[in-house]
Amino acid sequence: MKKITAVLLAVLMLFTAVSFTASAAEDENVARMWICSEKSDNSGVGHIFLFFENLTDKTITVGKYKLKAHKDVSVGCFGTEGPNGAGVYYNLETELDHYSQLIGLSTLLTEDELEDVTKKIKSFDRWDPIFNCNYFALLGWNAGAESSIPFLIFPQLTRFFIRLKGGVSNPFDLYSRDVKVYKQSKL
Repeated sequence: MKKITAVLLAVLMLFTAVSFTASAAEDENVARMWICSEKSDNSGVGHIFLFFENLTDKTITVGKYKLKAHKDVSVGCFGTEGPNGAGVYYNLETELDHYSQLIGLSTLLTEDELEDVTKKIKSFDRWDPIFNCNYFALLGWNAGAESSIPFLIFPQLTRFFIRLKGGVSNPFDLYSRDVKVYKQSKL
């Protein structure tokens, strides 16, 4: 009887160790997500967008974009500035000369959190004065970040929350990237 109990305990310990190992792997961070704005904006409008860094050695999916290992992508919603009409674009911020002075707030994402953010990005492909770049970025941010930011329509108010929550100046160089622009509906 002691041998059977010992074998059962050994098997139980083996399954427990395997379940802890699998759980730890699932909780590994695969991406860093930033919510970004220009530091100041005299136009009165402003723009809020998301920026993702792949922290892994494999390709991950951000929205409909396949992001290669250790690369990055910006994702934003545009109205009149969208070269192919209103909608969600990948890497368009790199093409526009508006963002030399960024402020950004970041959060790390596990694979499951990235999947939640990706669902939100894929579900959105329009722009109007209310459901604008700010709404889109906050939809994605709030799906994955531990700390949410309220939706208050205007990008300037989101910029205030980015600063309030500890946003950093110029977290990355948006213009040093050699990337191609994609519209989400074309991917």
